[in-house]
Amino acid sequence: MVPEVPIGDWLHQGSTDPDEVADRYDEWAQGYDDDLVTWNYQAPAVVADSVVSRHPDAGSVLDVGCGTGLVGRALRARGFTGRLLGLDISQASLDVARQGGAYDSVEQADLQQPLPLDDDSVDALVCVGVMTYLPEVEAVWREFARVVRPGGVLVTTQRDDLWDARDCQSVVDRLAAEGIWTPLEIAGPAPYLPDGYGGTPEVDCYYLTARVGGSEPTAED
Repeated sequence: MVPEVPIGDWLHQGSTDPDEVADRYDEWAQGYDDDLVTWNYQAPAVVADSVVSRHPDAGSVLDVGCGTGLVGRALRARGFTGRLLGLDISQASLDVARQGGAYDSVEQADLQQPLPLDDDSVDALVCVGVMTYLPEVEAVWREFARVVRPGGVLVTTQRDDLWDARDCQSVVDRLAAEGIWTPLEIAGPAPYLPDGYGGTPEVDCYYLTARVGGSEPTAED
């Protein structure tokens, strides 16, 4: 059952129940893009810029939680011509993304489960506006790194209030210490939804960019 609360209030609550998330985004799919335009959504453009600047030679990008395809369209607008794959839990949103033409393939997936890709499958991965619904941050970020080829980039967002509540910095540091990834930039709190969720206060986020694998050796090593 879709919760009987305004979409802005529901987004702020940040449900982590996959069925509830799927139902709500299925219901919202046809109006989602228009709403996000009116809310001055910043993240797709910021993340697309990060991917094309950090990995200009990327031949493939996986968009985890692609929704209706805002990030994919932003990547194409910035000149990305490689293979673009999308995963999302909402089939209605995937239908919109497919119609938009930016993606080579889209597939329904519960993002709290292992991703349906082999190890080292893509050159880059993006996850925008989705980590709110994925409470097991460390498991999710390890899974993201698993499917990206060594040397590839990973760019994700996390709402600023959840960055601390879920101890995200400690996860970043732990994965770096293990050589899972090398953090390139952590920006935040940064603009995300300056106008809030359609009437709520401003929402900020952290943008995390990491290169998969440990740091490259220097001449002194």
